[in-house]
Amino acid sequence: MFSPEELATITSALERLKDRPNQGTEQAYAYTNGFVPGDLIYPFFKKIVLERLQKVLGRELHLTTGMYLKESQPWGIHTDYVKGDTNPDLAVLIPLDTQGIDTSTVVFNELCEDTFEQFMQTTTPTTGAQDLVETVMSHETADRLQHVSLQGIYVWRLGSVIFWDRRLLHASDNFLASGITEKRALVLFTHQG
Repeated sequence: MFSPEELATITSALERLKDRPNQGTEQAYAYTNGFVPGDLIYPFFKKIVLERLQKVLGRELHLTTGMYLKESQPWGIHTDYVKGDTNPDLAVLIPLDTQGIDTSTVVFNELCEDTFEQFMQTTTPTTGAQDLVETVMSHETADRLQHVSLQGIYVWRLGSVIFWDRRLLHASDNFLASGITEKRALVLFTHQG
């Protein structure tokens, strides 16, 4: 969907954003340098990224926030539902690692509108996806993975776009186990108009 030249242009624009450690965790393991509609950088992303995504998806997208994700530790199971907006819609991820690293985003079937910890308190463990602890989810525990079932393991391909409902639980793969020290992406969170 995006050429290497377009990814380089997107990355160059994102590099202008000030590094901001991720909030909401005791220990920052990612930079989530963000922008919102109204920021000076927004018209660039609207024209280059959002308008193209709208054509491909066949519907209008309303950006809540966009961010330049620079991740050095794998994300555990979580949801992107709560971002301070109303009517959350999609999470969209565009891999920016132009050297083509071997990594994935893991999406589960379960919907969550608060935290995964609260979700686990209200669900009964099943056979779930605990077998993933032996492969892509080795940074998680089998007891946590019993609360979810696998929708898909989406490989980061150069120029690709990965998107899912913001209510869906998801996680990073354990890219550290593959010798990757950092992975980068443009991540967009949208809401329904």
